[in-house]
Amino acid sequence: MDQRTALLEIDATLRGKGFSPADRGVADYEGQIRVHGKPVDVLISVPDVRFAEKPRIYLKDRRQVAVEVLAHVESDTGICYASGAGLPIDLYKPGEAVLRVLEQARKTLELSYGGKGQAELVDEYQAYWNAELPVRCLLPRSSIRDGVKATAFFARRGDKALFNAIGEQPKLAGYETELPSNVIFWVSDQLIGPVAGMIVPTTLADLKVWITGNASFKAKKWDSVLAHLATRSYLFISAPNALVGFRIKIPADIQAGFIQKRIRPEKLPALLGARSASVELERFSGKWSSLSDVTDRNNPTDLDLSETSIALVGCGTIGSHLARMLVQCGAGNKGRLTLFDTQALDQGNIGRHLLGFGDIGKGKASAVGAELSRFHPQVKASWIEHDALKHLNDLGNHNLVIDATGEWNVQSALNHWFMDGARKRTKALLHSWVFMNGAGVQSFLNLNDEYACFRCLKPAFDGPWRFPVGNEKDELNLKPATCGDGAFVPFTVDAPVMAASLAVRSALDWVNGDPGPRLRSTIVDMRRGRPQEPRHPSPSKACPECADRRVSR
Repeated sequence: MDQRTALLEIDATLRGKGFSPADRGVADYEGQIRVHGKPVDVLISVPDVRFAEKPRIYLKDRRQVAVEVLAHVESDTGICYASGAGLPIDLYKPGEAVLRVLEQARKTLELSYGGKGQAELVDEYQAYWNAELPVRCLLPRSSIRDGVKATAFFARRGDKALFNAIGEQPKLAGYETELPSNVIFWVSDQLIGPVAGMIVPTTLADLKVWITGNASFKAKKWDSVLAHLATRSYLFISAPNALVGFRIKIPADIQAGFIQKRIRPEKLPALLGARSASVELERFSGKWSSLSDVTDRNNPTDLDLSETSIALVGCGTIGSHLARMLVQCGAGNKGRLTLFDTQALDQGNIGRHLLGFGDIGKGKASAVGAELSRFHPQVKASWIEHDALKHLNDLGNHNLVIDATGEWNVQSALNHWFMDGARKRTKALLHSWVFMNGAGVQSFLNLNDEYACFRCLKPAFDGPWRFPVGNEKDELNLKPATCGDGAFVPFTVDAPVMAASLAVRSALDWVNGDPGPRLRSTIVDMRRGRPQEPRHPSPSKACPECADRRVSR
C-alpha cells in the first residue's frame, strides 16, 4: 500500500471515530477515548504509515485522568502503551492499526485506576527517575551490601569523557579516569517508589521526605545523610526494582565561601539544611555493568563458566569467535582464561576471523586477548604465544581445555595427553573443528569415561571418519598442505562461527552437570553436508590410543 492510500484510510477511520485533524503534522488527530466510561481527550500522531515507528498518543488534559499516580505516561513520547516486546500492528491495514493503538492506550490508562497505576509505576520506577546521567556500576550486584563504599569516576580516552562509572577504585583497564568521588550504597530489600504523591525528589527537602517515607530507610539518620551529601559524595540505592543515585548541587555562594575558606567544612550540612527547599539534586540512573552482571543476564542456568578455568588452544577462525562466546558466558571472570596460539594474524585470515584489518601482523593470541578486554575491561584473560604442547603443565592447571585448532596432529596429541592421565586439574577436553572445508562442523567432548576418545572417531590415520558430517569422497575433501595458498579452499565465516557455537553449548552443558551428546554435528553446506545425529560414540576396538587400555581395565 502506498503512503497516500494509507493516509486516506487512516483519515477515514479516525474521522469515523469522531477524531478531527489537529493543527500539527500531516497525520495528527484530536479526539476522545473512554477510560472506564469517562471521556479523555487525546492527540494521536502517526509519523510512519509502515508503523516501524509506532504512533504516539498524548493526553491533552492530565486532569481528566483523576488518579494520584498515572503510570506509563512519558514526558516526551506520550503514553507508553506498548511493552518492551512491542505491539505488532498490520501495515497493510492502517485503519485497523490506529484503532488497535487507541485501544491499547485506553487499556494502559485504565491500569492507573484502582491502585494499579502505583504498582505499575513502582515496577518501572527507574525509568521515572529522569536521571541526568547514566552510571555504569562495575561492582557485581551480588557484592553490594548496605553501607558498602566505592568510588565514582569519569572514564575517558584522550580528551573525551565517555561515561561515569562506579568501581572499587578509580581504575579501569583501557581507560583513563578522572574526578573520583566517594559513593556509599544503601540496599533495600523492598521496592522503592513515589512517596506522598512525589514521584521523584528534586530538592534536598524533597529527598528528606522521600527517604523518611520509604520503609526500608526508616533506621537511617537524616543528619548522617546530610553530612555525607555535603561532601559532594554520591548516595546510591540498590533495590529490587531500581539502582538510583543522587548528590546535591551546592549553591554557588556556599561553594565560593567554602573555596575561599570563609565557610568551614563542618558548617556545610547546617547551611545546606537551612536552604534545603532550594538546594537541587543531581539524579543518576545506575546500570549493573560488571562482567558478572552482563554475562549472568543471559545465562538462565545456575552455573555459567565464571568459575571454570579454561585453556583455549588456537585463536584462529574458530578460536577467536569461541573466545568471545566463552567470555559472554562468564569465562575470564573468576576463573582463568588462557589463550594459546603461535601465529600472527594475516590479511587472508580476516574474512573469517573475529579480528580485522587493524590487527594484521599481531599475534593472534594477544590480539584476541586485547579484543576481549575491549569487550569488557574486567575480563581476566592471559595468553601464551607458544606451542601449547610445550606448555602442558599450564594446560593441566585448567579445568577445561578446548582445542579449536582443527589440526589433526594437535588434536591427536592433546587427546593422547588427556588420556595418558598426566594432566593435573583438567577434567574435560573439548575439540571443535570445521569438517571438509565447510561441509559441516563438529564438536567432541572427552571426559575419559566409558565413551569414545577423539582417536576413536577416526582410528586409522588414513582411514575414514566413523561419523562424518560430509561425503569424504567429495572433490573438496581436505587437500595436502602446500606452501602459501596453494591448497586454500574458501568457505564462509558461518562455518567457524557454527563450530564455536557447538563448542560453547557443549561446555555449558558440561559445567551444568549434564554433558549431553559428546559428539555434536551440524551441516553448513547443504550440498555437501551429511546429517549426523548427536550421539555418545562408543569406543573403537581399533583405536590406537585407548583400545589396549580399555582391555587392561
